[in-house]
Amino acid sequence: MIHRVHFRAFVSVTEDEERVRRALSIFVPLDHIRSTRASGYYGNPITILEAELRRKEGLEFIHMLREQLSAGELSRLRREIPERVDEDCKLHLRLDKQAAYRGMVRLSEAGDAIDVSVHVATYPSRYEEAVRLLREII
Repeated sequence: MIHRVHFRAFVSVTEDEERVRRALSIFVPLDHIRSTRASGYYGNPITILEAELRRKEGLEFIHMLREQLSAGELSRLRREIPERVDEDCKLHLRLDKQAAYRGMVRLSEAGDAIDVSVHVATYPSRYEEAVRLLREII
């Protein structure tokens, strides 16, 4: 059902990397987080933090979303599932980085967020089946 969940957060030079790690740690264990150094468009240093959960852990993340999102946000997410799933059967969403740092789960539309991709395993791989499965579990 849930094959994997991928998390990615960018840390700009003006942010504290440990704070962003702590924000990610409400979703994944700290030892799952790996970092990569990169340069921004203007040559500014950026750190990219990434982590992945597989199968059962990924499903536990979905349960966490269901339990901790507000009723309004959960309803919005369910309603937007068809628009958030791509042709590779991945659900895309963004979580508020600042709220996560405070231990809360909130959806975000901002660019400065935690990007989440939930890869749904369907056999054969089909968009319609991925949408149906996600509607059942979210």
